[in-house]
Amino acid sequence: MQSVLISNEIPPGSHVEAGAPSIRFNRLRLGIGLLGVLVILAFAGSSAYDAWRSYGRSISATQRELDTVAGALAEQTSWTVQAVDLLLLDTARWYRSASRDLPPESFNQALAIRAAGVPQVRRVVIIDAHGDQLYASRDLTRPILNVADRSYFLAQRDHPDAGLFMSEPLVTRSEGRAAVVLSRRLTDARGGFAGVVTATVDLDDLTQFYRAVNVGTTGAVQLLRDDGVLLLRHPSMASAIGRKFPALAAPPVAPVAGFSNPIDGKVDFVASAPVRATRLMLAVTREAAVAMRPWRNETIRVAARTLVIALLGALTIVTLLRQLKRVAASERALRESEERYALAMEGANEGHFDWDVASDRLFLSPKMKTLDGLGARREVGSRTDWIRRIVMHPDDARRFEATLKDHLEGRTARFECEYRVRHPDGEWHWLLARGRCLRDSTGRPVRFLGSAMDVTAQKQAEIEKERLEAQLRQSQKMEAIGTLAGGIAHDFNNILGAILGYGELALQEAAQESALRRYLDNVMHATERGKILVERILGFSRSGLGDREPVNVQSVVMETLELLGASLPPGIVLESKIAAGNAAVIGDATYLHQVAMNLCTNAIHAMQGDGKLTVTLERRQLTEESTLARGSLGPGPYVRLVIADTGAGIPPDVLDRMFDPFFTTKEVGEGTGLGLSLVHGIVTDLGGAIDVTTKVGEGTTVEIWLPVAGEIEVRADEGDAALPQGSGQIVMIVDDEHALVTLAEEVTAQLGYEPIGFDSSQAALEAFRAKPDGFDAVLTDEAMRELTGTELAQEIRKIRPAIPIIMMTGYGGGNFMNHANDIGVSEVLRKPLRRRDLADSLAHAFEHPIIEA
Repeated sequence: MQSVLISNEIPPGSHVEAGAPSIRFNRLRLGIGLLGVLVILAFAGSSAYDAWRSYGRSISATQRELDTVAGALAEQTSWTVQAVDLLLLDTARWYRSASRDLPPESFNQALAIRAAGVPQVRRVVIIDAHGDQLYASRDLTRPILNVADRSYFLAQRDHPDAGLFMSEPLVTRSEGRAAVVLSRRLTDARGGFAGVVTATVDLDDLTQFYRAVNVGTTGAVQLLRDDGVLLLRHPSMASAIGRKFPALAAPPVAPVAGFSNPIDGKVDFVASAPVRATRLMLAVTREAAVAMRPWRNETIRVAARTLVIALLGALTIVTLLRQLKRVAASERALRESEERYALAMEGANEGHFDWDVASDRLFLSPKMKTLDGLGARREVGSRTDWIRRIVMHPDDARRFEATLKDHLEGRTARFECEYRVRHPDGEWHWLLARGRCLRDSTGRPVRFLGSAMDVTAQKQAEIEKERLEAQLRQSQKMEAIGTLAGGIAHDFNNILGAILGYGELALQEAAQESALRRYLDNVMHATERGKILVERILGFSRSGLGDREPVNVQSVVMETLELLGASLPPGIVLESKIAAGNAAVIGDATYLHQVAMNLCTNAIHAMQGDGKLTVTLERRQLTEESTLARGSLGPGPYVRLVIADTGAGIPPDVLDRMFDPFFTTKEVGEGTGLGLSLVHGIVTDLGGAIDVTTKVGEGTTVEIWLPVAGEIEVRADEGDAALPQGSGQIVMIVDDEHALVTLAEEVTAQLGYEPIGFDSSQAALEAFRAKPDGFDAVLTDEAMRELTGTELAQEIRKIRPAIPIIMMTGYGGGNFMNHANDIGVSEVLRKPLRRRDLADSLAHAFEHPIIEA
């Protein structure tokens, strides 16, 4: 049996005497009448109270909705205004630096290129200090227009600290269009007023995303300055644009449905939000009468329903009182039935049962039959019949019977057991049964009553929780090993840097075709292999300095297949289907190349010289979330790289560990165990996921899903060029590895610079403090014992803010790059360095010096 039992130790055959005096029925009728009246009054009062609460909730909900809309629109407007402001700031800086070198006839074209990056901006204009329009991103009307009387020109001319200024809506003189003008002040070398740079934004363009927001047929969105001047309104009201409405710029703080809108004179709800980093406010209004109409309609319906129910209740009470006169004769049978159902329902949660132990008669509720997979209408007369018809899981049957026996024999106070039953659709369902037996005066079990509930969902949740915990443990293990591997790679980089640098210097001195040249070539080849190994370790630990830029995935995969095609074993057939077009992924092309190469190489090894390698690259659009073997994907566009082989497949014990670092099934010396862990780290870092399908003896298919970040065309290679040379500039070199300092001094000297090396960052800082103008650039390592490279750069910046600083590191990531940019580092180089890396970075630093404020 199954289910929860309730037991109140009621002796069998105990019944309440029937035929009570008529006075008892009179009291019962009076009590029912009074109770009915109280219930009707309570129901009416509850309806009134619910209507009152609903009124408050309607006001709060409307206000919350308007607050949310206002906040979202204000944030969107802020991004739009900030985008235009960034264009103005960038154009102002560019104009100050380019005005000395760029021919006048090229300014309009240059402005047009800059304005193209901000679609909201229709026209960018440079205005001189007299108000004359000098240059424009669109054709400049001739004769030259003068805007000295415009508010934006006056604000920038008369108020040096005006910052970004947005004009009132106006009609542009150059094109005759309705627009607002955002402006920034131009200054000369002495900080004086040199003119204004403006960006013209069409009113229709500025309000386009307001139109997509549903604020109701009686709602409106208004954009105002902090002085109350109305700049925009959707839906449009031309007579109100440009007028002042201070009340909208500072509406009531509390949600009130009685705010009189000064624009249209109606009573509105209103919510406003400041537009971040601007002097603008965004207000959203909705007519109160329309907003509260659903509440009024619902209140009317509730009142009508309450009246009908009250009338029906009264009629029911009258009918019930009349029926009480007829129940005296059947009171005994009724009480016996109530006794059984009251006991069963006391312990019931879902389906319930009642088993007469002596006679083996069994009662099952329709729900209980459904839970047991028997069907609600299936007749079950005895427990023996129930055992014969139910399909209980063989792993649970013995445990169920043993638990029931223990309870019936008095060894347990209550019965509780989980077991599985199979439903007609073939699915197994978990049931939780609880129950209790009733005993006679001798302790012998007489009746067994209880209930059962379906706990399949809870069981599945427990299984999912265990899966997620295992996934978390795997992630923590990968992170710990990655940290260890990254630290080892960092130290190894310093060793490789010295070998690679001195190897390049030695190659310059070795004669061609000499034995020494051959020996050095072998050393350089071995160093390159070591460098590749370090890059793999850093890629696995996801702490390298990989670029973050759009990469054409198709070009990377095709390049990988070209390299593979030349070295395929004779028995391997390569079949490819590449159809991703110009789909771009934000990442590093080298890492994507490693993903494709490692997977293809593993597939070739799995086929042991005979089979077919299939590579497919295609676009896919997911409309819902999807969980794969390694990672989850959200809706959106993806590129899907599928690499399938016809090899031996992957055994289950290997499948669970195939992405673990340093785990390999190859012979000693044939693999490092980093290939697939590197693939896992790169794909995870790019926001993708991996799926693996395998069958022993038939082959394996690996799917890589990467999110698409737009389109990009393949760039042509620029080819090699001669190393750029310096002209005697003094370069401070800082590294706590003395060998690397000596190497860097020699390389920079050959490049035409005058190096001064320090193997102590503290000594370097003291030397710079003593003679700040004695150095033209700083080349420093990041990981040092005294001061780190970033700490040294911060101290040097305090002394001389404009000196170029180049950072070297073998162990960093996105956070390090951002921090280096924040403190003004010109460039970050990745160890081990080549001569070209150093030559290009120094040349770039001196070609583009930092302008001191």
